[in-house]
This record gives sequence, C-alpha cells and structure tokens, in this order.
Amino acid sequence: MFSSPYIPAPPLSPEPPPALVQVAKSLKDYQQYQVGLTTTAEGEWALLVRVKLGIAIPLPEVESLRGNFPVIYEQDSGTIPEARPAYPQLGE
Repeated sequence: MFSSPYIPAPPLSPEPPPALVQVAKSLKDYQQYQVGLTTTAEGEWALLVRVKLGIAIPLPEVESLRGNFPVIYEQDSGTIPEARPAYPQLGE
C-alpha cells in the first residue's frame, strides 16, 4: 500500500482547517505511529501518518476520526537520521 514518496503542493489556504488540527492532536500512539499535517499533491490539507515497520494500514483509529480529510501514510524507515555536514568540501 506504500508507494513512492508524494510531493506536497503549496496549500490552497494559508492555515489548515481547525477541525483537521484537532484530529491530528487527538491521534497519539507513539508505539505505532506519529501524526502531523501536510498537503496533498493538489494542495489540500491532509493528515500525514508515519507508521512503524510492520504496522498494517489503514489504521482504524485514524480512519474513524479523519472525517472527509485526506490521509497520507508513510512507513517509518526504522532508523534514526544521521546528522552530517551540509557542505563538507567547504569545511562545514
């Protein structure tokens, strides 16, 4: 069900809908997923749900609360990002 990474478009409105913000705040299960906000390829505000490896999607608790808002699922890589210099050839 996971596909190549989507590319969010600039939002159609400057602020996300308050109802979507409340849904994002109410969804918490750090053992299985993390929730944030993003936009779709068309610029609609959406939930961004990053699920841990091995977790089946769609998540019933997310689907039951999302209303008419789109949901974009991404699989967490399972590794912690490694910080590196941005321009090592310049000594940074």
